[in-house]
Amino acid sequence: MDQSPRDVIVVGGGISGLTVAWHLARAGVGVTLLEADHEVGGCMRSEHRDGFLLEKGPFNVIVRDESFEELLTSLSDQVQVVAASKAARARYIYRNGRLIRVPTNPAALVSSPLLSFEAKCRLLRGVLASRRGSDADYTIEDFAVRRLGQEVSDTLVSAAIAGILAGDIRKLSLRACFPSIWSFDRRARSPLAYALGTPFRKKKGGKRSRRWRGLVSIDRGLGALAEAAGKDLGEGLVTGCRVEALSLRDNGFGLTCVDDGGAARSWSCRRLVMALPAADAGRLLGTHLPEVGSILDSIVSAPLVVLNLAFKAPDVGHPMQGFGFLVPHNEPDFPLMGVLWADSAFPHHGRVGHRLIRVFIGGTRTPEVLSRSDDELLATASGALRELLQITGEPTLVDVCRYPAAIPQYHLGYVEKIERLRAAASSVNGLHLAGNYLEGVSINDCVRLGRRVAREIIDAR
Repeated sequence: MDQSPRDVIVVGGGISGLTVAWHLARAGVGVTLLEADHEVGGCMRSEHRDGFLLEKGPFNVIVRDESFEELLTSLSDQVQVVAASKAARARYIYRNGRLIRVPTNPAALVSSPLLSFEAKCRLLRGVLASRRGSDADYTIEDFAVRRLGQEVSDTLVSAAIAGILAGDIRKLSLRACFPSIWSFDRRARSPLAYALGTPFRKKKGGKRSRRWRGLVSIDRGLGALAEAAGKDLGEGLVTGCRVEALSLRDNGFGLTCVDDGGAARSWSCRRLVMALPAADAGRLLGTHLPEVGSILDSIVSAPLVVLNLAFKAPDVGHPMQGFGFLVPHNEPDFPLMGVLWADSAFPHHGRVGHRLIRVFIGGTRTPEVLSRSDDELLATASGALRELLQITGEPTLVDVCRYPAAIPQYHLGYVEKIERLRAAASSVNGLHLAGNYLEGVSINDCVRLGRRVAREIIDAR
């Protein structure tokens, strides 16, 4: 069945595509969002089950971008922002079979067993003054070792990056992953002096008041935020509609879709926003734009498995007061990337008399994780945590979420790769790209890019 021509079609209902469509709809642009699944949000999904709030993908977000703050404010009649508990300030690192709290001030660092005395001295020396970076592309490890020392890099930085990007600091590009740090690294010898001067630089540019600070969640889960944005699209949101083929026309684009019943549907539009994961976007675009398809196919994404596990409170001996713990890459015998104590950080996720934890397995450390059965994954998590968290009983709830291409890996040369991709895509008038493989993997990054893409379309009308 052929549909009437649209002004703009957005393909993909993750947070990137949702943001583009939401801004366009608010501006009065005729937009249709096509989503293959029955729900929008991509991996940003939430479920209420047995008295627990289960986050299927992202667990929390820091409101650090005005674009995301604008989205939250505009949807505040449908969702309520919930701040993390004070307990969430405590973070831990798995080290040599035990959990050690990450020091958050100089006094705590001096007494912490997390680093050796030599590593602490090297860290202090590097913070006071260390060698600048070059204009070249270099890895996060190159930066961390030069500035902070090998032990800090292996213990703290590798663990943090596992939690953020599920990647390997020996391969990830500092310039691509953290452009602001790369920019600082090239300019300043003293990280401490640079940090002390940051408030003054911000004051010069004007200070923006922020409504939310620190870690936040949503009262009904982050998935409720996606649902609210989708609801605002009204009839412009079409779910259960998978795009199977794309054609280029003189005046725009043609799309061939298949619904759940196997029926074909055809759409056309003047402008097209491809907001699918890189591999899926490459499959559709590669037929007509071989260079675009080749670049998109070359983007590596790390797989990830998330387990939500609930236990009766008396069956867990560890207090689990804090945000959770991460695992450095120099702990190869420990099979998990990290564990979050969900009900400690956000009590509204939990249930009275129980404890709720989130376990992360996979990333670039164990890319074969998706080949394991649910029972094998549960056995891996239980074996790793039983003694560490003093767990004596079996879980009362098990929820397993699999993501074959969870997080794009911004390896060395990634900035140039994306520049080539954009140049190749620009050869087709009316084609726009959006997604977490372009300018950052966080929710803030995707929302910021989505708003900018929407503004480009609005300005070009």
